[in-house]
Amino acid sequence: MDLNWVEDFLILCRCGNFRITSEQRFVSQPTLSRRIKSLEAWLGTKLVDRSGQPVQLTDAGERFKPIAQEIVRLAYLSRQNIQTRIREEEEKIRFSTLSTLAQYFLPAWLKNLQPDIESELFSVRTDFADFVAYLSGLEEGEVEFFICYEDPSEIRLYDMKKYTSLLLGIETLVPVVSPDSEGKPRWWLPSRPQGVIPYLQTKFTPSLWPVKRHLDERYGDLEFLTVYEATIATALSQMAREGYGVTWVPLSIVTSELENGLLVRAGDEDDNVELHIKIYRNANIIAPHAEKFWQVLLRRDSSSIDRF
Repeated sequence: MDLNWVEDFLILCRCGNFRITSEQRFVSQPTLSRRIKSLEAWLGTKLVDRSGQPVQLTDAGERFKPIAQEIVRLAYLSRQNIQTRIREEEEKIRFSTLSTLAQYFLPAWLKNLQPDIESELFSVRTDFADFVAYLSGLEEGEVEFFICYEDPSEIRLYDMKKYTSLLLGIETLVPVVSPDSEGKPRWWLPSRPQGVIPYLQTKFTPSLWPVKRHLDERYGDLEFLTVYEATIATALSQMAREGYGVTWVPLSIVTSELENGLLVRAGDEDDNVELHIKIYRNANIIAPHAEKFWQVLLRRDSSSIDRF
């Protein structure tokens, strides 16, 4: 069945005249007549009584009329939905990032960019298994941009002809612990506490989360025992609140807990760890809408880099 046949039939229902219908459908009258007969042949019954003027619908034609209207409505609605979906996919900017950044950095960052970017369609993936998988997703075109933490002192080993990056912000990791009954930290690292210190560890690649190196360099004489591991910083801060040990987490996610005393610092400012928030793209695979987005980032002055 051809959708044109159904539309011809509906116009004929309204006009009751083959000549007028053919004019409105921009076809010859013989062509219109053949198409109505083709529809009748497909349905296996006559739809139109041609014996008088205006033409009348048969009983089968009357029953088919609302069905024909629904067929046309669904056909055009389906086409519109498909075209909208295709347009959305073509305009959607696809990111991959770590769960903590997706939750605490990306929303405000994108909102800040809104006045300068055309797209309002975004996709964010946080489900890649590890750092290598995130880069593979970028290389294979599964996403256009990868946003990650990065140790500013680490030497990058990426193929810089393939990957280009920009600095988006600077995050501060702070050592936190739950307070004791007097509101003091259970472990105060600068005092070099004796015994085993329970440690809540983030399972990230060292180049993304350099706390282990920080511990080795600054507290090599202390004994840290990893009692809990997680890839989500909020899980570590929650475990710290419950008294399980010391952890380094982004200041941006524990500011309120520090203010209300649910967590306290386990060290002074020298115990903080600075991280960069970087965005990477594969320069060899870039969609036009994503290229426009990248140009917006390039135009942003470095003074707009946020500190957390």
